Amino acid sequence: MVISVLAGGLGNQLFQYAFGFRMARQLQTELRLERHMLESQTLARLRNYTPRQYELDVFGITNAEASWSDTLLSLSRTLLSGHQVVLLRESEPATLAKVSARTKDVLCVGYWQSEDYFKSESEALRTQLRFQKRPSDATLAVADSIRTHPNATFVHIRRGDYVTNAITNQHHGVCGEAYYQQAVRYVRERAADTHFFVFSDDQTWVKRELGALLSPATFIEHNKGADSWQDMYLMSLCRNAIVANSSFSWWGAWLNGQSERIVVAPQRWFAADKSSYPSVVPPHWITV
Repeated sequence: MVISVLAGGLGNQLFQYAFGFRMARQLQTELRLERHMLESQTLARLRNYTPRQYELDVFGITNAEASWSDTLLSLSRTLLSGHQVVLLRESEPATLAKVSARTKDVLCVGYWQSEDYFKSESEALRTQLRFQKRPSDATLAVADSIRTHPNATFVHIRRGDYVTNAITNQHHGVCGEAYYQQAVRYVRERAADTHFFVFSDDQTWVKRELGALLSPATFIEHNKGADSWQDMYLMSLCRNAIVANSSFSWWGAWLNGQSERIVVAPQRWFAADKSSYPSVVPPHWITV
């Protein structure tokens, strides 16, 4: 059995699922999803953690939930010699080398924010990761508009806790105006008649600071809370992309499998040093 521990929002859950999916296929075993951390109020009190809801159901992902006993049993087995159980922690990349044909159980703990962690199963994941829920009429209207623009390009500006939370800001940082100016220039020089579809958790700031730069643009503002997944759906329809240092827009870009497209990403994904980890940005994306 492979158990993938879920934490964070939809983008992070997708990375954690994708890595668990890869490991389960590699070992020809079952994948279960550990969901207890998602809504943990205890973690929220002890650490800088925002409780979340399970969101992978928008893709129809209904893998069995790992029980506490499943998880504790896997942890206990790592302490017993003779049991082929591996605890994989993203903070210890070398642990991947411990997985062999004899491995029976794997417990995956981390965010696994790189295509390198699941690239061998990318084709299977693209086939599976299709939105199953019906979008709202407002979202479908925007989808129709995206389809009328051959060079529809989404722009994601992530602010929120990246700006207001000191700990989050120290870890992630925020993509500033200079990044978007360079990214927009890059796309416009290579894609005629670009129309931008803009997604942000702070559209007031975006319109004030970047409105002139992005014009002509459509600002998407109707998807809130439990409907936020519909923004990712709309992102996935756009031919080109300018992503923030956010797993949400990373997947919005990745889910569009068209060739001959432009994806621009920030050269520095994390404010904190993550040089020992695989690159978050796929090699065929452009960094500025």
